[in-house]
Amino acid sequence: MTEVVIIPPERKAEWNRCVESLDHSTPYHRYDWLEAVSESYGHDVLALAVEDRGALCALLPLVHMARPLLPGALISLPFCDLGGPIGDSRYFWLLEEQALAMSRALGCRSLEIRSRDPVARVADDSQTAALHGQKVSMLLALEEGGERQMAAFRPKLRSQIRKAEKNGCRVMLGNNEVLINDFYQVFCCNMHALGSPVHSRAFFQAVGRAFGAKALVAVTYLNEQPVAGGIVLRNGPRAAIPWASSLSEYNRLAPNMLLYWAFLEACANDGVRVFDFGRSTWGEGTFRFKRQWGAQPYRLEWTDLLAAPEASGQAGSGRVRELVAGAWRRMPLGMANAIGPVLRKHISL
Repeated sequence: MTEVVIIPPERKAEWNRCVESLDHSTPYHRYDWLEAVSESYGHDVLALAVEDRGALCALLPLVHMARPLLPGALISLPFCDLGGPIGDSRYFWLLEEQALAMSRALGCRSLEIRSRDPVARVADDSQTAALHGQKVSMLLALEEGGERQMAAFRPKLRSQIRKAEKNGCRVMLGNNEVLINDFYQVFCCNMHALGSPVHSRAFFQAVGRAFGAKALVAVTYLNEQPVAGGIVLRNGPRAAIPWASSLSEYNRLAPNMLLYWAFLEACANDGVRVFDFGRSTWGEGTFRFKRQWGAQPYRLEWTDLLAAPEASGQAGSGRVRELVAGAWRRMPLGMANAIGPVLRKHISL
């Protein structure tokens, strides 16, 4: 018998085994992500699955974000680039029908599915004009082992990595409280400079606990001071870096280059075959940074199944965001770090 069920936490290991076996799954599809979001922010999570005679055929992880003074949303998945249904595509309609029914029962105005077209790679820069403002996912096929990966880079890139080492930078990797705290110190400063509310420290601690050995934290130090940091999450032969930051006053020393290399080397040596550099806007600074490593762009497809077709964009929203970001940057860092997590839990990006 085929039915749509909600997988409870007791079946986390079974869910994760299914996720790891699927070609187009991501670290965010793991039950670990739902667990971390629920534990740190208190959002209700729903691990929807199509089950046929005891076997999981298709999965759709969802988070219900009940936002004060705003309509609620059901999202697959918040705080990251990707989610959406995975598994046997013949059953996706069942998952989406169930998600639509749940969103209406919960009074949600939005049912957001964040997916990536696994074959729609943007081939060349001839499409630049048409792709202006387009969000893309940047993927790098890794070589087998760190030595081969370093050899695959252009000489200029290799020299930038060595520059950080010559400048006295060093990297520590692991998954522990000290590294998470040092990463968070850098991350808070970076988010304030960008004018964006910061995630809570508890969120990253929950991610570290939930993912365990599947999470890797790296921090670049200069004279014992954290100057860059990031977190990589792994799922089978695929890894993704949802967060990375550096202190701008030290960028001339290239600590970020050493940070990314430490992640890529560790992943290549540990059997990871695809490294997801995360979301970028076509042609902008982060896009160019990721592309220099050899990452290729793939179209992101974020769809709201409850939205009217004409409601896809709002004029002026970019100007409003910039005004808010400017005000946030002018706020004292301590105040921003205190208020930021209270707001951030309700911002799905």
